[in-house]
Amino acid sequence: MRHSDRRWTFGPAALRLAAALLCLITFAPAAVLAQLDAAAAGRMPQGLAEGVHVLVGDVDAPTPANRGEIGNIGFVVGEQGTVVINCGASYRHGRAVIETAERIGGKPVVLAIITQPLQEFVMGASAFAERGIPVLSHRASAELIEARCETCLRTLRTQLGEDEMAGTRVVVPTQRIDGDTVVTVGGRELQLIHPGWGSSPGDLIVRDTHSGIVFAGALAGFGRVPELRDGDMAGWLAALDRLEALAGQGRDLVVPGYGAPAGTHALAALRHYLRDIDTRVHALLAAGTPLLEAIKAADLPAYSHWARYPLQHERNVQRRYLALENELFED
Repeated sequence: MRHSDRRWTFGPAALRLAAALLCLITFAPAAVLAQLDAAAAGRMPQGLAEGVHVLVGDVDAPTPANRGEIGNIGFVVGEQGTVVINCGASYRHGRAVIETAERIGGKPVVLAIITQPLQEFVMGASAFAERGIPVLSHRASAELIEARCETCLRTLRTQLGEDEMAGTRVVVPTQRIDGDTVVTVGGRELQLIHPGWGSSPGDLIVRDTHSGIVFAGALAGFGRVPELRDGDMAGWLAALDRLEALAGQGRDLVVPGYGAPAGTHALAALRHYLRDIDTRVHALLAAGTPLLEAIKAADLPAYSHWARYPLQHERNVQRRYLALENELFED
């Protein structure tokens, strides 16, 4: 596997600052801790290996009932600190994530990594920034966050309410990488792999070298219709191949962005969906089927039991149709 020569190490000064901030939380008023505990209630982290945990979120669209807590969040605990993978959907959610990570691991959070520029992964970064915790992403993700996440924030305020989103602001990652990188954080070595443009131009896969567990973010969702808005079809399929190879080097365990962790066998269904929608839309376009008719004609019943199927699948058909139509005009 290829890596860049670049290695980042978060040193003693950063760890001392994080430890001091952890003390502030530890001795915070009981009412504050009770509120944070309540926010995380019902979503207890699952231990996957020594020092590796996942907080499994909802797989549906954001609603007041799920408080926008969509998608999975990872914790990797080292001897001196904890890395959080994806930040949550709001300032409140981000604070709850930090408190949960530090309670479970017993170490201060010293870095947050964003795998894709999606609102459920990004908006909680405001809580991390408040604590002085650096936030890292691929450069392309940071650029997309800066360009469009103010719109995402307005949408979430409408969907979830002003109270739920109170204190939330867009935080653009200040730590940016351009390719495969190895970081040592809190005493734990992580491989950050950019597989190219898959589900988004700035996809990152995070692999804990100690356990071999990989965090895929939105590259993989199990039992949930993927969102093709930012995706590149060929690149996504290639990224899944690389993801499978990376997971196969360790415990054969993939933590998806959505759904329960599973072995690499679970990637097959996602591959089939991507290929099936591509094949179906290609055929409809070749037959001259108009867009609105194609959206209805491209039903794929084999996936109708997946979360978000009715609406998201139709959106995917529309986006794939327009992308293929554009390719025809370019040729």
